[in-house]
Amino acid sequence: MASVPVSHLILFVASLVIAAGVVGTVTTGVDRVSAAVEDAGLDATEQLRTDVTVISDAQAGVYDDGSGEVTLLVKNTGTQRLAPDGSGIDVVFDGAYVRPSNTTGELVSADDGATWDRGDVLRLTIDTGTLATGDHRVYLTTNGDEELFRFRVEA
Repeated sequence: MASVPVSHLILFVASLVIAAGVVGTVTTGVDRVSAAVEDAGLDATEQLRTDVTVISDAQAGVYDDGSGEVTLLVKNTGTQRLAPDGSGIDVVFDGAYVRPSNTTGELVSADDGATWDRGDVLRLTIDTGTLATGDHRVYLTTNGDEELFRFRVEA
């Protein structure tokens, strides 16, 4: 008769050990999910606060045939502060990705600030080389915000 309580005690201790292992695993999983949700929320906030607008006039000749560069004026219309050199902007020109080394940015409407704040204008210069006559497209992306600028090069 004494063996029944001992076997019950062994089963009880084993079930406690297994339950503690399950709780530890579930707690770790919940912490990871919680961190992922928090990171996604921060990314979404950054995307919602970011907005840029190309304010260059497509008819004003944004392409310089002599230097082979396209110069765009881009205004920060969102509340997110951006890099003052335009390094956070991805550029696709006529369907081809432009390497960051082929773009330069300079703030033109702000003092020598450390950030590109709301209302500031960035002069973005894209080294494109010689362009053919006709229509061209520049696609800008920063923090999920997308802008499309179209212009025409006349003969």
